[in-house]
Amino acid sequence: MHVVLVGVNHRTAPVAVRERLAFGKAGVGLAARRLLENHGAREAVLLSTCNRTEVYAAAEHADPKPLVRLLLDCGVPEKELAACVFAHHDREAAHHLHRVAAGLDSMVLGEAQILGQVKEALALATAAGTAGATLDRLFCSAVTAGKRVRTETALARGAVSISHAAVELARKVFGSLRGLHAMILGAGEMSKVTARLLANDGVASIFVANRTFERAQQLAQLLGGKAVRFDEFPKQMLQADMVVCSTAAPHPVVRLAELRRLVPARRGRPLLLIDIAVPRDVEPAVGELDGVFLFCIDDLQSVVQENLEERKAEIGAAEAIVCEETERFVAWLKSAAAGPLLAALQRKSEAVVRGELDKMGGRLQHLSERDRELVEVLARGVAKRLLREPILAVKRFAAAGEPRHPLDTVQDLFGLAESQSAEASTGEE
Repeated sequence: MHVVLVGVNHRTAPVAVRERLAFGKAGVGLAARRLLENHGAREAVLLSTCNRTEVYAAAEHADPKPLVRLLLDCGVPEKELAACVFAHHDREAAHHLHRVAAGLDSMVLGEAQILGQVKEALALATAAGTAGATLDRLFCSAVTAGKRVRTETALARGAVSISHAAVELARKVFGSLRGLHAMILGAGEMSKVTARLLANDGVASIFVANRTFERAQQLAQLLGGKAVRFDEFPKQMLQADMVVCSTAAPHPVVRLAELRRLVPARRGRPLLLIDIAVPRDVEPAVGELDGVFLFCIDDLQSVVQENLEERKAEIGAAEAIVCEETERFVAWLKSAAAGPLLAALQRKSEAVVRGELDKMGGRLQHLSERDRELVEVLARGVAKRLLREPILAVKRFAAAGEPRHPLDTVQDLFGLAESQSAEASTGEE
């Protein structure tokens, strides 16, 4: 059995191509079944995210053409697809998936979301009935690699997006965000992502202010927060512990004069202002007020860059883990190829035992039923013991995949080298 991979990702294909090759949760199962029914694959798993669509198959032949045809069915012209598609099989396919699960192939080095997406891809294929022993083992191995990289290296540590950096900065200032009150100025994508991260970190409440009140209401409803009219946000800042500013205003909306009047009423409670807007939302002089901590997007960029450099330093350790887990899977894949041979060997052994017992049947009539059962157990035990060494040796040969001299093979199959060594030692004594 071979593992075959065909796909596109953010490195090889523009978004205009990736979006046409994207499969929703319902679509991946249908596409995988189509691969089994129409293209001859034994197993199939599709990994489809905003940055990649990768089709994995277990098949008798390492031929990528059936998988390519599945992608062509999505309506991308053959010439356009050929310019950005990649294909791997066996070790290279396994190595690629292990790197993906570890976050080494992500647009943002070490990002954690991909590991969950790899798990989900296997779960969806299992639910669709298209994942078998080979791809289940492959994806579980890749998940193991991803988990090890996250626990044994620092590849996934530290914020590497502005939104994550903003929340990380808030944690450094306050220690824990649980029980704190947050305000979001602006209802764009950056505000939405930052607000979600704050909610996940356990803030007690989130107030959302935006010039278009309806958009503030939509975001607040999404987060379980409260919408505030834009002209009323200065009053609401009295309750806030932190304010994340990300409006599209052409001039500052948080002004020194307003904050100067607000600070005494806060009775010494610190106020964290994180300004991720360009142009800036907060007048720089605000940061000089007592108890006010102001950080702008440049401060966050330096945090992101520092964390990225730390992550890059972990690439070597992460790659070593990926290679280790990949080789473990490849060894299993090779030994699994011996499965049909070993099954045939065991069937042959049972047929021989059964044949010999049948021949001896007439001579064993004088024995009791209990004694005849013991003879059968003995016969099968001898056959099983004789096959033990050959079975283990065949698995080793399959995993190694190297040519051997026939006499060496026979010696290893039956463990004769060890026997001869033991006899020689006995003779010397």
